[in-house]
Amino acid sequence: MFMQRKRKVRLLAAVIPAFLALLVISGCSRDPNVRKRKYLESGKRYETDAKYKEAMIQFSNALKIDKNCSEAHYEMAKTYLRMGAIKASYGELMRVVELSPNNLQARIDLGDLLLAGNATDRAEEQAKAVIAADPNDADAYALLATIAARKGDHAGALSNIQHAVSIEPKRAAFHTTLALIQASDPVTAGSAVQELQQAIALDPKDSHAHMVMSALLERKGDMAGAEQQLETAIQNAPNDLQVRSGLAGLYLHAGDKGKAEQTMRKAVEDLPNEERASELLKDFYIQTGQPGPAETTFAELVAKYPKSYPIKLNYGIILAAKQEYDKLSPLVDQLIKSNASQPQVQLLKSTLQLSQNKVNDAAATLQAAAKSSPENAQLQIALGKVALMKGDVNLAQASFDAAEKEVPTNVEVLAGQADIATRKNDPNMLMQVAEKAIGLRPDFALAYLWRGTAEAALKQNDKAEADFNMVIAKNPNAPQPYIELGQLKLSQSKFPEGVAQMEKALDKDPRSVPALRQIVAVNLFQKQPDKALARVQQQIVKAPGNEPFYTLLAQLQMNTKDYAGARDNAKKAMDMNAADGAAVQTYAQALVNLGNIDDALHTWQNWQTSHPTDANATTMLALMQEQKGLTGPAIENYKKALSIDPEQGQAANNLAYLMVTSGQNLDVALSYAQTARRVLKDAPSTADTLAWVYYNKGTYYSARDLLEDAVKAEPSNAAMHYHLGMTYSKLGRKSDAVLELKKAVSLAPNSSTAKDATTALGQLG
Repeated sequence: MFMQRKRKVRLLAAVIPAFLALLVISGCSRDPNVRKRKYLESGKRYETDAKYKEAMIQFSNALKIDKNCSEAHYEMAKTYLRMGAIKASYGELMRVVELSPNNLQARIDLGDLLLAGNATDRAEEQAKAVIAADPNDADAYALLATIAARKGDHAGALSNIQHAVSIEPKRAAFHTTLALIQASDPVTAGSAVQELQQAIALDPKDSHAHMVMSALLERKGDMAGAEQQLETAIQNAPNDLQVRSGLAGLYLHAGDKGKAEQTMRKAVEDLPNEERASELLKDFYIQTGQPGPAETTFAELVAKYPKSYPIKLNYGIILAAKQEYDKLSPLVDQLIKSNASQPQVQLLKSTLQLSQNKVNDAAATLQAAAKSSPENAQLQIALGKVALMKGDVNLAQASFDAAEKEVPTNVEVLAGQADIATRKNDPNMLMQVAEKAIGLRPDFALAYLWRGTAEAALKQNDKAEADFNMVIAKNPNAPQPYIELGQLKLSQSKFPEGVAQMEKALDKDPRSVPALRQIVAVNLFQKQPDKALARVQQQIVKAPGNEPFYTLLAQLQMNTKDYAGARDNAKKAMDMNAADGAAVQTYAQALVNLGNIDDALHTWQNWQTSHPTDANATTMLALMQEQKGLTGPAIENYKKALSIDPEQGQAANNLAYLMVTSGQNLDVALSYAQTARRVLKDAPSTADTLAWVYYNKGTYYSARDLLEDAVKAEPSNAAMHYHLGMTYSKLGRKSDAVLELKKAVSLAPNSSTAKDATTALGQLG
């Protein structure tokens, strides 16, 4: 018994320490400060390993525990900066300075960002705040030196950096900055090399010092020495792509494109998983105008490094730029499998979808990507452009506004906002965009064009003309300002002056469709269709491969009833561009007028099938089916068009008329007819349709009022005279009815309308 009890005591003694340890461990795991510290240390390890997304998750976890953790905010700021998210880094640094005003390094980092954004006064405030807390902070004086140099204060820059050097004479970076400031002034330039030599002696691996030394030697004409400095820097810092880019630039300055290419290609081969390396090589080919070698080189690199995402991505960008969509498609499939969440991959996917005319799919792709990465300006800009393509102005505006928050001076953002204002026909909005653009970028000529356009719309003609002439002075070879100035003159009925400006636009760009259209419009207004035809044919000789000119010629030939010519020229336009809807429509209409309704219907069915969400295309198909006598399919397609766009006036009008003539529900027909009349309130055909519905419902006075206006607008329309005659007969106006019915017979003697009118005349007897 004793032995047994003793054994139990020993077991208990062994268990108690272990149990206490568990309590300690459990207590620690519940301690928020311990958990916060674990997240911070884990995040720092990820940050050191360049796993920035993982680091951000851990720092975010720390902030969930303590939202005012200054250290976590600071680490997030540094990580954002490494990821290139400048705006986010700035926000975090502002938070750090607010929470920990004595974090002097955070103030220096914030000052650097402010200086990069050209906010020199605010950057100076941060530097001075650091000096107030620590008069011997060398970094603060170095920051003040850079600020002074940015302001053109050479003496102040020199004094501050020299003070920084006196505080920390062994900081190589300070000597390099001092050399840069000295080199900017001929009086002190002689000392720059000495400072750089000292910087290199203090830190032989300081690549920045070698780069500055290279630039000084290149300026002196010592290309070999400049090259040696950069090669040394690459040996010391093989991952520093700025140095490699500098060496490629040196070769380009010397006119040696081959060595520059070799340098950038070696950077990719040494660092195949470094995104910036592949991007620099791609940019080199673009800037030097070598799309062919770019494709060849990246195809080789993809084969050599099949797992490299950056190489594949930049190869895809090159293929997209060259419109090599057959090659791009399998590459995008590979990128989606391995890197679907990357914004650039989604951009390439949307580019491929656009190449297949899948505008809605491209918009959906970009919307999903922008939702995941709302701060990605490139995604937002692309989404804005695609939204405009599909006619979704609200989505476009939201996308460009989101992009503006990230890149307020971006030209594409400003242009997108201007396009939205133009589509909205809102000159005040366009004026605001223009003024904003001019304020941000006074040298941006296009902004003055926008302002001139807004001024013209607001009847501020003198101001508009001054702005257009300013744009012409800045860009005399651009056609658009001549077009805008020409439109201004035409709006004032100054036709010779307006046409002269359009001709100047065509001299600058022989393929300018808007300019030629304006000239044609003037010819037609002046009742000179032959002159319009001749002018288009003359321009086709100058620009024979310009498909819209053939479409315009075909449309003119339709107006002059040259249906064979319209058919042939519309076909030429279609052969050049199968996506030209105006050409396809003109071709089909020409076939109808030539009596070839079957081919016209087949042509348009193919077009409508490839544009299933185009209400106009579906309406046109229904119209052809109606002309063919296919009433049932026509009714279904009119309904389909209205389901796509309930405001499709022509579909509503024709559907209402068919429902009446085929004995369908008059109340539903009335609703469609009223929609058509509201949308197309000035069209005599909608008055006629609504009147005929009223007639069949027994509302004869309403029918009479509409029809009397309709026949005044279209006195040669037999059907309208027939309808008015029938309405007069119901109102007991027999003589008026006879007169209108006889007009219907005389206007279309061999038509079904004439037959119905003759029958009605017999009944009136």
